[in-house]
Amino acid sequence: MSRKRVLFATARAPYPLDTGAKIRTWHILSGYVDRYDVDLIHFIDSAFEADWREAASTLGVNTIFGLDNHDLNRPAALSDLLTALIKGLPVSTIKYASADFTIRMGELAPEYDLVHVDTIHLAGCLGLLGNSSDGPFTIINAHNVEFQIARRMRDLERSLPRKLALGLHARNMCRFETRAFREADKVLAVSDEDRLQIEALAGSGKVMLVENGVDVEYYTPADDPAGQAENLVFVGSMDWLPNIDGMKWFVRDILPSIRTVLPEVRITIVGRRPHPDIQALHDPAAGVVVTGTVDDVRPFVREASVVVVPLRFGGGTRLKILEAFAMGKAVVSTSLGCEGILCENGRHLCIEDQAPAFARYCLELMVDEAARRRLGTQGRQLALSRYSWDAVVGRMHEALEREMARKENAHE
Repeated sequence: MSRKRVLFATARAPYPLDTGAKIRTWHILSGYVDRYDVDLIHFIDSAFEADWREAASTLGVNTIFGLDNHDLNRPAALSDLLTALIKGLPVSTIKYASADFTIRMGELAPEYDLVHVDTIHLAGCLGLLGNSSDGPFTIINAHNVEFQIARRMRDLERSLPRKLALGLHARNMCRFETRAFREADKVLAVSDEDRLQIEALAGSGKVMLVENGVDVEYYTPADDPAGQAENLVFVGSMDWLPNIDGMKWFVRDILPSIRTVLPEVRITIVGRRPHPDIQALHDPAAGVVVTGTVDDVRPFVREASVVVVPLRFGGGTRLKILEAFAMGKAVVSTSLGCEGILCENGRHLCIEDQAPAFARYCLELMVDEAARRRLGTQGRQLALSRYSWDAVVGRMHEALEREMARKENAHE
């Protein structure tokens, strides 16, 4: 029997592996390559295209269809806002709305058994594919439930004009996601919370739970996983709004309480492309170090006593927590920061949403090495047993094979 053919569509090539979204995409793509013949279509980013094609060839991707998109790396412009307003679309989809991409997808898709669309922002192309019984099996990988993120941002926003704009964006994104999820055969959700949200839009039975994972052979504990007591660390893409908000909140409302008790404590903010608001936080004398892009986050995590995840909005699941678990580190997170991970407060990490108690948890762990080691050991065991990428992708393909067979049998 010949191997099934898969067309993997993604806005950006999942390389280099410097964001959580790229890491998830890479491992899911790798899982397809292990089982099927895979071609890939994406927008070209000239800065990484040569290295990406070499990595994709090594991974085993057959053919790459690259299309130009000169809007790919520019920030949203006023014209985007006006276009979104006129068309009733979420503004975040405008720069991905390429007629060339949609036409090429329509030409290619009928040749494949399965079409995987790896971001909701490309989902407009599904209108050409449909979800008929004799068409390719179509999947959307929902890294987040985007309308929910927009609503959470709106609820935290103090500026009335921005609050109104975010409310409009949330409404348009909800409509866009609803249509896209209904057109696909299946939607991959990263957490049970996201699964429920997507099923509320698209109907029950539409969603496959495919959690985020972690490379447990790359993220390993140090010889002394307890770290240095006075060091805290946060890891994440520092151009992503939930991370920006979380770090501003931590530095403003949490860190001063910690340094009142332990004046030598510092927070190291590790992540690519720090937003100007994050760059402005850099003040070693006040205990804040912003590194910018680094080649390897592990040394910074290993040196820390506690990994903090003070997120107040966002969606999906946080790879940064799974990586900290795999490295045997103590973690303090908000409830939203660890949303979607099957972890227990007090066993695998500490969970707190209020600034004073968040600071208290950090202090308690910094002065109690035994408690740090205990949390780190339990977190590592959880990462090994449930969240290794091999386990996550293996569960995905077991479910996917059943769903594809069900569609084929129904067509017969």
